[in-house]
Amino acid sequence: MATRVDSWIWSIRLTKTRSAAGAACRAGHVRVNGATAKPAQVITVGDEVRVRVGGRERIVEVVREVAKRVSAPVAAACYIDKSPPPPSKEVLASQPRRDRGAGRPTKRERRELDRFRAPTMVALLAALMLVVVGCGGGSKGGGGDDGPPKAPGDAGAGPYFGECGNVTTEEVVKITGFGGLQNTVNNTSSCEWSSNNLRTGSVVSFNWYRGSPIDRERATEQLSRAVTENVEIKGHKGFIAWDETICEIGIAFGADFFEWSVRADYTSQMPTQQICAATRQLSTMSIERSSS
Repeated sequence: MATRVDSWIWSIRLTKTRSAAGAACRAGHVRVNGATAKPAQVITVGDEVRVRVGGRERIVEVVREVAKRVSAPVAAACYIDKSPPPPSKEVLASQPRRDRGAGRPTKRERRELDRFRAPTMVALLAALMLVVVGCGGGSKGGGGDDGPPKAPGDAGAGPYFGECGNVTTEEVVKITGFGGLQNTVNNTSSCEWSSNNLRTGSVVSFNWYRGSPIDRERATEQLSRAVTENVEIKGHKGFIAWDETICEIGIAFGADFFEWSVRADYTSQMPTQQICAATRQLSTMSIERSSS
């Protein structure tokens, strides 16, 4: 009898309930062999199943098909766990919190939250610095003559990147080597190209965040990618994160930052190094073509 993926991930105790397993599939949080899986998708021994639960991605290989809930010891024998180690306490502490059940914020929600919080945070920072300066007023130089401290940057004070990071669809196709890409999203802050409407194939995206802390985005990547490292392009610092078929680069400009993301079709077997080289080239082009 065929085994459904929602039944299997519930049976091996990756989710607490079968309804939660089905909801994860419908939300696009379950992939089988790199492709987004529907609840009724059939799995077989040897398949790779990825499930995002509790802010962490579990990666398991099917060893035994089961369709009924089993004990923890039996469940452990039904799969090979290839998941990356859980994030450190420092990373978890830096991750923003949401109400239980609300899920991960969308990129639009994060931009709106950052716009709301930015004035308050700048005011608090300025007040704190004034207290520090006041406490050190007796230091050499008279203290206070230079005026109140300034925030490191204003929201939206970074360079202007233009439509899609000033990169055309033809250039995206040429640099990535992904055939059949279509520009499916195009607005003032983001662009996306995908090879099909279901986003199960190759996907490339550019997002521009104004007045949004890059450290928060980096913390999110550390939770979901195998590797996250510092990167510097054309004198501008940020992060690069990758995991098998996907590579993402975020570059900071004061209180702003942009992020390029390149994800190859699972069946293409494109090396991660090649995917990241394309991501770096797109990021370099956006920096070179930006205007103050």
